[in-house]
Amino acid sequence: MKVDVVTPFGPALSTDAEEVTVPGLRGEFGVLPGHTPFVSALKAGVVSYKAKGKRGVLAVGPGFAEVDGKDDVVILTQQATAAESIDVAAAQRELDEADRQLKDASEAGARSELEARRAWAQARLDAKKS
Repeated sequence: MKVDVVTPFGPALSTDAEEVTVPGLRGEFGVLPGHTPFVSALKAGVVSYKAKGKRGVLAVGPGFAEVDGKDDVVILTQQATAAESIDVAAAQRELDEADRQLKDASEAGARSELEARRAWAQARLDAKKS
């Protein structure tokens, strides 16, 4: 099946895969060839896939996934980074800073922005561990 991860900056991944696992808003889900069509909202997390017997991993931000039922999976997200490109120290600093700022944030908009930054940092750390 064809798996495409697309960001506003262009494609982050385009490959043929035997399976893909995606961080749905209500929980992680797996897709195999011939899967029933559906659309799901995504949370920041880890996309993993198996292509040509090898496993690939990406950190993705929130977005949407479409499984078309014809062996195409399209993931639309604001950001995506391959695990091998992740700077663990930078992601950890961003996570720590977001946690620190969240303790003092009281405004809903500020909290929401900090929670999104924290989720993206955590997604990168999780992808690197996978």
